Amino acid sequence: IFFRGPCRIMSRTTSKFRHVFPTPAKTDGQFRDIKTSNTIWDCSNFVAANSKYLALAWAAGGGGKLAVINLENTVKIPSDVPCLMGHTGPILDWQFHPFADNLIATSSEDTTVRIWSIPDGGLTQNLDTQLITLSGHTKKVGICQFHHVAMNTLTTASMDHTVKLWDIEVGEKLTVDVHKDQIFSLSYCLEGNQFVTTSRDKSIRVVDPRSNAVAAEAKGHLGNKAQKAIWAKRQNKIITAGFGKMQDRQVYVWDPRKMDEKVQEVELDTASGVMMMFFDEDTNMLYLGGKGDGNIRFYELGEKELTQLGEMPSSNPQRGLAMLPKVACDTTVCEVARFMRLESDKVVPISFQCPRKQAKDEFQADVYPDTFSTSPTMSAADFFGGQTSAPNTMPMQHTKGGAAAGSTSAELHVASAAPISKTEIEAQKAKVLKLREELAAAEAKLAQLEADFASP
Repeated sequence: IFFRGPCRIMSRTTSKFRHVFPTPAKTDGQFRDIKTSNTIWDCSNFVAANSKYLALAWAAGGGGKLAVINLENTVKIPSDVPCLMGHTGPILDWQFHPFADNLIATSSEDTTVRIWSIPDGGLTQNLDTQLITLSGHTKKVGICQFHHVAMNTLTTASMDHTVKLWDIEVGEKLTVDVHKDQIFSLSYCLEGNQFVTTSRDKSIRVVDPRSNAVAAEAKGHLGNKAQKAIWAKRQNKIITAGFGKMQDRQVYVWDPRKMDEKVQEVELDTASGVMMMFFDEDTNMLYLGGKGDGNIRFYELGEKELTQLGEMPSSNPQRGLAMLPKVACDTTVCEVARFMRLESDKVVPISFQCPRKQAKDEFQADVYPDTFSTSPTMSAADFFGGQTSAPNTMPMQHTKGGAAAGSTSAELHVASAAPISKTEIEAQKAKVLKLREELAAAEAKLAQLEADFASP
């Protein structure tokens, strides 16, 4: 083990990424005076970012508020920072649209999911009018995730133990009801026709949402705390992080085609924080950070197993982490990943770089294979109609990255009224039926009273 700056390098492999090192931004490049929400929710990473914006739950006395901050606006953030407002309960999860930088989805304790459009240039005042409200879940919605292949396709998971898939321009399309307990995480495979989930019942399930069926199932980590899963799409491996019976933190690697045994087991430590996981499909690098920890570990996933490359130690505990899309990376310094780390009162950008002297003048093609495209492969209608396809890809450029490199925007074509889900329609039918029964009972009571009054 040897040290390079703030990084502890641990790998003795011949990987091209064995010397990757992280560099946290200095004070003038940080987002300071953050007043983040104190909501506790193990399913969320508490911060999200794309090529233009940073989003985090802001402290609020009543319902939920989400601050959306331009990435250029570093240093001190004002206490009255413009926020998305409208949820009547705390916001639990949020994600930027992968094909439209100006759209973001939020899910809340108020059982709804909302889609918001960020004005060009960012928020200049509070925004309390969402584009769409998606209703259908009956309990708090703790996970919302856009589909990485199909346009305007959103997946949500709720404490009602269901997963719903939405065409956000139309409304609810599918309900998956194969879970028996709280869902902790959800991640799609390469083609997007299956996803993996982890649950409080300690099961790991590979699910086909379009048939509402479990394709494979295994017992995961046996500890009582939340476990997470991520699907390494191009490698077709599932990686889970959780706790053992003695509350020691563990990482497992699985082959989704053979879930009856693990490919690899890695023992981490005895810290108590729930792990946050991020996988870079271009470098096959896994990043692990625990809530309440200061450290970020990073690994490379080979054909057979994970190999640890290094670890970034820090004395500052992190509340959340977000990984920016690859198009936001600065290829002129051979940046392979960029993170936003949420601490108690600030957000610190962290740049992971692969040292190459020639990167300033020459594009390092071996470090940057074609990445997932900012354009969808299919429409939501195609996906719900049964089509399956891998994501589009696009070449990386020799650029400093940022908003210009990955900028995309879109408008949603929705009716003037918010989409109505099948569940909501059935609920309204039940209310009408109940009211009719109450009316019939009242009419019978009135008839009886009139008859009693008319009799001598």
